[in-house]
Amino acid sequence: MKTNLYKIIILTIAASFTALSLSAGKLAKHVSYLPEGPAITVEDVENAQKGWGDAVVKIGKASEDEAYDLAKKIASSAYAFDLGPIQFKPTLAAVAPFRPDLEGSVSYFVSGNPKYEEDGGFARKPWSKVRFDNHTVKFFNNIAIAMGHYYFTGPDKTETKVEYTKGYVKTNDGRVLIFLQDSSLPYGS
Repeated sequence: MKTNLYKIIILTIAASFTALSLSAGKLAKHVSYLPEGPAITVEDVENAQKGWGDAVVKIGKASEDEAYDLAKKIASSAYAFDLGPIQFKPTLAAVAPFRPDLEGSVSYFVSGNPKYEEDGGFARKPWSKVRFDNHTVKFFNNIAIAMGHYYFTGPDKTETKVEYTKGYVKTNDGRVLIFLQDSSLPYGS
């Protein structure tokens, strides 16, 4: 009787480990780790936010021929793609709401990628100004998580209010990179 109970326990544990390893295998391509680095500061976060907003405006002002290359260059330096997949859920994406790589992120900003037909080229509006209003910012060593509203000023001077959560990591070489971005229009908009 005890032998059968031990066999059942061992088989249950083995099945659990097998299920875990299968889940881990599926998850592996979506997992990355943030490196250690120097402490991130309020100034680092505010500079990264200003740089991101200025980049959105700059992409909107670029010619059709220049916009894609500019967006790719800016995204490559602003987001933590070299650290693995990022967590990016853009505001106006429903069919493909998660963009962990450079290709999907650039498409959202400038459109034109057949894999992401819903993209309208968010940064091509063109916006004349982007300003951040941080509700809270939490700091832990070289990581900061900011949440609040950003406001996009359109050609007619009206502002579009968007809610965001952004995660920033400061690397050993002093770069401040976005590893998390979740944006949405306020409920009822």
